[in-house]
Amino acid sequence: MLQGEWVARIAEQDNAAVVHLGPHPEWQGTVKGEVRRGDKNHAMVGDVNDGVVTLEESDNGINISATWLGEVTEGSCAREVRGHYQTEGNDDAQPLPFVLRKRTP
Repeated sequence: MLQGEWVARIAEQDNAAVVHLGPHPEWQGTVKGEVRRGDKNHAMVGDVNDGVVTLEESDNGINISATWLGEVTEGSCAREVRGHYQTEGNDDAQPLPFVLRKRTP
């Protein structure tokens, strides 16, 4: 369900991001890819567990810099996910709402 290209909109961020996800080469049932914002690419891995979509973003390829937690929007045929985006390392930062919309399968 998560494989493909998605357009991501995060509240309070002016520009959309593009997320590319494919099968993870090492962990069956998970995805691996990247999120692109302008000219910056961050690594991303994720999965779906009990209906909850979890994506972990890394700006250095090692540490988690942000976590995306969401659920598939009812009636979207698994083409839209809504949830909250949380950056790591800043305890004062509030989670921001996000919407992922599938662009291609």
